[in-house]
Amino acid sequence: MFLVAIFLALLAGFVSANGGVITTPTNGTVIMPGESFAFSYDPMADYSISTYNYTVFLFTKLPSSLFSSTEWSNGHYFGRFDYPNYPAVPYSTHPAPANLTMPDFSQSPRTGWGSGANVTNATVYLLVLEEWLTGSDNFGLTMSLAINELIYNGTTSGS
Repeated sequence: MFLVAIFLALLAGFVSANGGVITTPTNGTVIMPGESFAFSYDPMADYSISTYNYTVFLFTKLPSSLFSSTEWSNGHYFGRFDYPNYPAVPYSTHPAPANLTMPDFSQSPRTGWGSGANVTNATVYLLVLEEWLTGSDNFGLTMSLAINELIYNGTTSGS
């Protein structure tokens, strides 16, 4: 688990230095269950770099490995979006919304056997997995990962 966390942190740091950055919300932002929060992502797209799609997730725990397992991680899927950049996506048909809503993990997501759990001050991870290419030959799309740590259901301490 520790090695995977280091790998993901290094990968996110590398991508952040070259584009592919979650600009809002910033690391450490406290967001309450059910709260709408601003979301903004600055993709890799630039001259000679084409961004195709990016997918936004919220993980409540990082994966323990990069290999398949029956319980790889926990979290929420916000959606797959595109970004207007020529020539890859001349006109965005599915842009990301300006705001996302923090799921309420204390509630069951739907009918069925699922149930929720009430937690406070939990570190969660907003992830963006971006698909992009340059003008050189590539065996499949290049994928980059950006991660911001948020605080789910934060409480105030106090005087």
